[in-house]
Amino acid sequence: METIEINIYEIHELNDKAKERARNWYREGFEYHWWDEAKNSIRTFIEHFGGAMQDWQLGERGRDYIKTDITPAHFRGKKLSDFSPDFMPTGYCFDCDLWETFHKEWKRTSDPMYAFEQALEATMSAIASDIEYQYSNEAIDESISANGYRFTEDGRFYQ
Repeated sequence: METIEINIYEIHELNDKAKERARNWYREGFEYHWWDEAKNSIRTFIEHFGGAMQDWQLGERGRDYIKTDITPAHFRGKKLSDFSPDFMPTGYCFDCDLWETFHKEWKRTSDPMYAFEQALEATMSAIASDIEYQYSNEAIDESISANGYRFTEDGRFYQ
């Protein structure tokens, strides 16, 4: 029988090169965890006005879009006072981007259709920023530590 001794390390104990290898391992298997919640928040916002999300693409910079069937007619007879900027129908953080932007832009421009479009834009931007953060070294190091992942001295994942 042969005994092999292996030292294992937490992410903060690794040298810079090993940390980068560990982060790359994590990134390879990383998938943005909040897609369903983000999409549900957007869908609920659109449905609140009697519309539907017809198509969407988020997460690939420069090619983001949300296609809806909302028209200015969806806002006929509505007043700004009918809507609260604090409305959180799904309880997910992107509700804030949607409703606060919608309320602020309608109040600023008196154009609910423009406000609706700006709310979607603001939310797409917030999602893109969150994705960017989730891929940052800081967020990855936090996640690796929180999950108790350990690595060999050269940064290879150790089970």
